[in-house]
Amino acid sequence: MTTTTTQSAKALGNLEAVKLDDMVSARSLGSLASVGEVFHAGRQKLTTFAVFACITGAFAGLLFGFDQNVFNMIVAQDDFREFMGFPFAQEGCGRDAPQDPAWVSSKISGILGFYSLGAAFLAPFAGSISDRFGRYKTLWVGMLAFFLGASLQTGATGYSMLVAGRLIAGASIGILSGTVPVFISELAPHHLRGGLGTFFQCGIVTGALLASLWNMLIQGTVHTANAWRIQAGLQIVLGGFMAIGLAFVPETPRWLAKSGQTDKARSTLAKLRGEACAEVTEAEMKEIEAEVEAEKACTASIFDLFSKQVIFATMVGLGIQLLQQLTGMNVFMSYSTTIFNNLCLNGNAFTIAQSLVNFFATFGAIYLSDKFGRKKMLMGASSVMFAVLIISAGLGWGIDMERNVVAAYAIAVLICIFTVAFASAWGPNGWIIPSEVFPLRLRGKGAGCATFVNWFFCFIVMYTTPLVVNSSMGAEGLYVIYGIIMALAIPALLFLMPETSGVPLEEMEAKFNKPFGDYVKDNAQDLRRRKPAEAKPLETDNASKV
Repeated sequence: MTTTTTQSAKALGNLEAVKLDDMVSARSLGSLASVGEVFHAGRQKLTTFAVFACITGAFAGLLFGFDQNVFNMIVAQDDFREFMGFPFAQEGCGRDAPQDPAWVSSKISGILGFYSLGAAFLAPFAGSISDRFGRYKTLWVGMLAFFLGASLQTGATGYSMLVAGRLIAGASIGILSGTVPVFISELAPHHLRGGLGTFFQCGIVTGALLASLWNMLIQGTVHTANAWRIQAGLQIVLGGFMAIGLAFVPETPRWLAKSGQTDKARSTLAKLRGEACAEVTEAEMKEIEAEVEAEKACTASIFDLFSKQVIFATMVGLGIQLLQQLTGMNVFMSYSTTIFNNLCLNGNAFTIAQSLVNFFATFGAIYLSDKFGRKKMLMGASSVMFAVLIISAGLGWGIDMERNVVAAYAIAVLICIFTVAFASAWGPNGWIIPSEVFPLRLRGKGAGCATFVNWFFCFIVMYTTPLVVNSSMGAEGLYVIYGIIMALAIPALLFLMPETSGVPLEEMEAKFNKPFGDYVKDNAQDLRRRKPAEAKPLETDNASKV
C-alpha cells in the first residue's frame, strides 16, 4: 500500500512538468493516458453522488421516451378520435384491413412527427447554450420548455394547440438530448463512461415502456371523453420528478474549470470521485486545468467541426446519429399498435411486449457497451436487423395474416429480435459515441449538431410511417427500405468508424487526425482486439521542438 501511494505521489508530482502542447482536448472525464502511472496506481470508485447525478440527467431520456411514445396508443382511441373529429378506427386486419383516410393519416403524422421536428429546431443550439451557460443551466432551460409543451398537450382545445404543444415539448427534448449525454460523460469516470452513458438510453426505453403500461391502465379503468388527457398528463408529473432531482446535482467539473471556477471544479470532482484514490482524482483535475489552458489557444467556431483535424470525428458523430434513426426502430416505437393490429394480433398487448423486450435488452447494454466495443456491437446488430427486416417483409407480402396466425406470431417474434439488436447496440451507442469523439472546445457544438441530425431524421421516419403504412407499400415496404440501409451500414462502419471504447485520450486523437487512406486502412483492421495502451512517460523532452 505504501509503495502504491509513493508511486502515485511521484507520478502526480511529475505531472506538473507536462507541457500544454502535450495535452490533447478531452473526450471523457478521466481519459488520462498521459498520466498512466497515476491511474495504474489506483482506480477511482463509483460514488453514490455520481450515480445520482447521472441518473437525474438520464431522467431526461425517460421524458423523451414517454412523450415520444404516449400517443402511439392514443391516436387509435375512440375518445381521442372523437375529440379530433377523426372517424373511429375500424376493426380488421390482413391484406384487406381498413385504412384511415389520407387526411387522417396526415394529421396523425403531424401529431407524431412534429414532436421530432421541434426537437430538431433547437438541438443545434443546445451545444452553444451549454458551452456558454453550462450544462446544468441548460438542463433547466430544457425543463421549463418541457413543462410548457406538456401543459399545452394535456389541455389542448384542438389540433393546432396539440401540435404546438408537441413542437414545444419536442424542442425541450432537443435541448435535453443534446446536453445530457455530454453532461453524463463529463461526470463519469473514464472506465465507466460507456456504462453510465447507457443510462440515457435506459431512460428512453423506460419512458417508452411506462407510456405503454400507463395507456393500458387508463384505457382499462377510465371511460370518459377526456381519458386521453390523463394519459398525456402524466408527463407533467414525470417532469416534476426530474426538476426535484436537478436541484441536487452539480455542474460538471470540466465546464466549471473552463469558466474559471477552478476551486469549485476541484471540490465538485472530489465529491464525485470520493475520498478513495485522492491522488488519481488530483491528477485528473490537473489534466482538466491543463486542457482548459490549451483549449484557450484554439478556436471554437462551429466551422471547426469541418476542419482537417476534426472532420472524421464529425463524420462519425453525425453519421452514427443518422444511422440510429435509419434503423427504422421508430417505425415500431411510434406506430407499433397499428402495425400489430394489421397482423391480426392484439396491438396494445404486443406493443407492451415489445417495450418490455426493449427495456431489458437496453439494460444489458450497460455491460456490453464497454465489454465488446462499440464497433463490433454495431456491425453485429446491423447484420441481425437487416436479416430480420427482409424476412419480415417477405412473410408479410407472401402470407395472408388473417388465415395464418403462425406467420403473424413469427413476424412479432422477429420484431422482438430486431428490438434486442437495436437496444444492445444502436440505441445506447447512438448517444455515447457523439459525446466522446469531439474535442472539449467543440464537444457542445458537435453534440448539438449530431442531435439535430438525429431529430431531423426522426421526424422524417415518424412523419412518413403512418403515410406509408396506410398506402399500398404497407409496413413491409418500410422494412425493405430500412433493411437495405442496415446492409449498407455494415461496410460503412467497418471502413469509416474507428473503435472508441476504452480508447485513451491521445490514441483517440490519433485515430481521427490522419490522411483518409490511412484512416480507412486502420479502421478496417480495427476489429482485432486492441491491446491496452501503455502508459506514456510523464517526462517529455520538448527541448528540440521549435
